[in-house]
Amino acid sequence: MKKIFNILLTILFTCLSFHINTQKINAASASISVSSSTSQIVVGKEFTVTVKISSSTSLGSWEWVINYNSKNFKLLSGTSYVVDYASNGSKKSASYTYRFKAIGTGTGTIGVKSYGAYAWNESKLSVSAGSKSVKVITQAQLEATYSKNNNLKSLSIDGLTLSPKFNKKTLEYTAEAEANTTKIKINATKEDSKATVSGTGTKEVSEGDNKFDITVTAQNGSSKTYTIIVKVTDPNPITVTDTLGNTLTVVKRESNLEAPDNYEKKKITIDNQTVPGFYSEINDITLVGLKDESGTINLYMYDNENNKYTKYTEISLDKLIILPLKIDEEINKKYKKETITIADQTFDALIMTNPQFTIIHAQDLLTGTKDYYIYDTKLNTLITYDNTEEKESEETLTKYFNIIILLCGESLIIFIILIGILISKIRKNKRRKRKLQEVKKLEQEKKKKEIKEQENKKETKTNESKTKKETKKKTKEKSDMKKLDEL
Repeated sequence: MKKIFNILLTILFTCLSFHINTQKINAASASISVSSSTSQIVVGKEFTVTVKISSSTSLGSWEWVINYNSKNFKLLSGTSYVVDYASNGSKKSASYTYRFKAIGTGTGTIGVKSYGAYAWNESKLSVSAGSKSVKVITQAQLEATYSKNNNLKSLSIDGLTLSPKFNKKTLEYTAEAEANTTKIKINATKEDSKATVSGTGTKEVSEGDNKFDITVTAQNGSSKTYTIIVKVTDPNPITVTDTLGNTLTVVKRESNLEAPDNYEKKKITIDNQTVPGFYSEINDITLVGLKDESGTINLYMYDNENNKYTKYTEISLDKLIILPLKIDEEINKKYKKETITIADQTFDALIMTNPQFTIIHAQDLLTGTKDYYIYDTKLNTLITYDNTEEKESEETLTKYFNIIILLCGESLIIFIILIGILISKIRKNKRRKRKLQEVKKLEQEKKKKEIKEQENKKETKTNESKTKKETKKKTKEKSDMKKLDEL
């Protein structure tokens, strides 16, 4: 019995020791995990990394050094060397955020090194550390992965039949709608979930052709446009031609037209049919809606007397709403005529000396006044063109020109007189110089003559002295000879 008791006691102590050791092992471990806001990033972009230490027991202190591939990443913010501790015995985890910038292509790893940790009871923890790999690619490499699929999977109109039957490779369709149809609903689905579709939904239609574009844009930016022309039956269409020779259809539904400011609704009769229109008493302009072959509706000025249709184009500048007009030939002769664009509208203008400024002819739709304006192409502003100032400037320039010519004439006469005086003085100076040269020459000759006479006198005196000496010498010689003879 005692032997059995000893065996049971041994087993009990063994199990208890195993349980305690297991608790010690669990309490003596911690882990450091690394997570990233992305697994793939483009060169030049930034991303965040979170480093977290966790333990099943209370943490006391911990440390590590952030470790990463410097050829792939640049650390922008975050403590590279972490040395931290818990303020109480209840902390079992701590997180730190780092911000990196991708600088070089390739797959780089972010983790920690030189790491360690202690529990709250100051026992050393066994720490395991993980890491995170992030792939760095170029923008071109990223875009190369984008989907190119810009096809529709289906296309339809509620209650209408498309012709031909839908095929993703067919881009143009037509559909017939009954008279008095005012709205249709276009439905479309895309083949690729990453693509986007525009142009679907409920659309308003009117008699005649109504054009609708449904555009599919793939993830890589490439697009494809499907076109549907819905033809609403018109029992009595009114076809007209505008001033440019385009064939258009008169719009009969008022709901398809929008009146410009200062225009009132007005019923207009064309080809014995009453159609909606607008009228401005200030400008004395009548507008009607005309639709082109593509289904686009625009307002046109209707000249009932001459049965003419001219496209109506408003331009808003400097709190003015103007309507471009034709330029008179008289003013056209003074400037070069060119085509310019203002507010996406193209019309004729006259280019001034400074090409920044042009002259346009327009009607102020707020007052009905027709006038010429100077348009600043850079500042996009208008000022009234005053022809009287130009005339005054021309007259002033002519006056100044005549004055300049008169002054130039007077200056020329004075210049000629001065030239004559100068020439006279030059001639006098030449004569005076010539006389001085002659006098100087005479003086030089006189001086030379005097010098020569002095030299001649000196030579004569020398010769006489020499002759006297020779005579005296000869006389002495004769005297000596005579004395000798006497001896």
